[in-house]
Amino acid sequence: MHCAVIVVAAGRGTRAAGAVPKQYQRIDGETVLRRSLMRFAAHPEVDAIQVVIHPDDSHRYADASADLPKLLPPVAGGNDRQDSVRAGLAALLPADPELVLVHDAARPFPSSTLISQAIAAAARHGAAVPGLPV
Repeated sequence: MHCAVIVVAAGRGTRAAGAVPKQYQRIDGETVLRRSLMRFAAHPEVDAIQVVIHPDDSHRYADASADLPKLLPPVAGGNDRQDSVRAGLAALLPADPELVLVHDAARPFPSSTLISQAIAAAARHGAAVPGLPV
């Protein structure tokens, strides 16, 4: 496997103050999480997607991820983002990907170009952190 993505979706979204965590809130009928997953699932350089969810959100995750390709079974997150990323990395160990991207589920609009540039930069330099001008 060349490239896997960990999508961290275990947060509670308390600052967003919605009825559900922000990754499960909807934009034009689609959850924020689904929008993120669709971008990575459609990318030709992404081989697998490992989603890390809160244990209480398995039903929400099932709805948000229905019928999307490249998804591995979700794993439970930890108490903070760092622990959730660690859980995602542990789940990917058997697949032994060459590159791993880490994406926050609450950021629903990564462009295909940004994903490609992150993959290319990480392959070239061993690590990369994409950034966008504000």
